[in-house]
Amino acid sequence: MSVRPDELREIGRIVRPHGVLGELKVAPETDDPDRILQLNRVYIGGDEYSASPFDIRSIRTQVSKYGITIILALEGLSDRSAADAFRNRTVYAGVDDLPPLEEGEYFISDLVGLSVNTEDGTLIGTIRDVLDLPTQKLLVLHRENADDAMIPLVPEFVTDIDIGAGRVIVRPIEGLI
Repeated sequence: MSVRPDELREIGRIVRPHGVLGELKVAPETDDPDRILQLNRVYIGGDEYSASPFDIRSIRTQVSKYGITIILALEGLSDRSAADAFRNRTVYAGVDDLPPLEEGEYFISDLVGLSVNTEDGTLIGTIRDVLDLPTQKLLVLHRENADDAMIPLVPEFVTDIDIGAGRVIVRPIEGLI
């Protein structure tokens, strides 16, 4: 069964091989890594357009000094050198394969392209990217006739995210935008 690139959601990035049996250590791109433990198939590639499907042989979480990581074993991948070829690749899941989102939850990738308005309705720009930094996520805004701006994705600045309406409402402070 073929999945279109727009039906894939990023769920993690392969950090490195794990052990000698072809397992992969994956840094999850989710606040709830247990959501991906139910998957039977993932897609791996440099981006959604080049991702190839792989059946999962086993999947589990592991606590490390960096937080929760996923240990992923794929069918047909059985040694460390083969697993090393997957280093730094992105791991995707089909939207239909993931558990449904709870009220107020969203995929980070769904933010890209949304308009950003202030609480008084002034259009600031559109989200070009979301940076996942160790301390917080940052929205990268494309603004017409101005440099890109960054807004921390925290409740103090982002007051509402409405994926259905295609907009994000922010409370900017002077000098932020």
